[in-house]
Amino acid sequence: MAAILTMLAGCATTTRIDDAEFSVRRLKAERLGIALLRVGAASPKCLHVAVLLGVRSGEAYRRVRVLAVANVRSIAIAPVAEAELDAGEYHIVGYSCTNDKGSKVVSGDTGPGSPYYTSSYARFTIQPGEVVNLGYLHFAAASHGESVFGRPIKSDVTVSDWPLEEIERFQRQRPHLFAEMRTRLMETGEPPLTPAEQAEACRTWRVLVAEGKASGPPKTCR
Repeated sequence: MAAILTMLAGCATTTRIDDAEFSVRRLKAERLGIALLRVGAASPKCLHVAVLLGVRSGEAYRRVRVLAVANVRSIAIAPVAEAELDAGEYHIVGYSCTNDKGSKVVSGDTGPGSPYYTSSYARFTIQPGEVVNLGYLHFAAASHGESVFGRPIKSDVTVSDWPLEEIERFQRQRPHLFAEMRTRLMETGEPPLTPAEQAEACRTWRVLVAEGKASGPPKTCR
């Protein structure tokens, strides 16, 4: 957890691309795309917010990049994080809120110092040459329930379009990106199994049932 606190809480400036190097032709040639993300404040007390991006690594997700938004309620500067990313699939694996008393982080990390995370809160893909508006990420989390093993965290993550006034502000302030921008909202929740993964899981369930090790396969295998 210390590593993610350092990575996320230390981001006091909004993530921006290098305008001098912006070129759709270059992005396509280098198989890069640009992600645009409005990150909401999980609490009225949040001053700065950030998300941690990860990529699939077996059954977990390996962290790769932080996207940050400073002064999240600013009415002067569009509160949108921008990042050049290699083409591919990405997952939101952590979220942080920083206020004048410190930082709070929500993530499914796998242990001290580990670069791997167990939870995907939202996901998206980037294609070469794209400038993609991924939407407005709304993140809420709270402790709930009683357990002898501690208080688990329940998260509520949704994605919506940017407010109209923020779209207009972004158009004024970042016209070169707005001209190329296309909106494709992130998907939330754990990603579904691929057809191949689903078929393999069902085969395993059937073997367990045949051996008397399980009472029956899940409904998705019937």
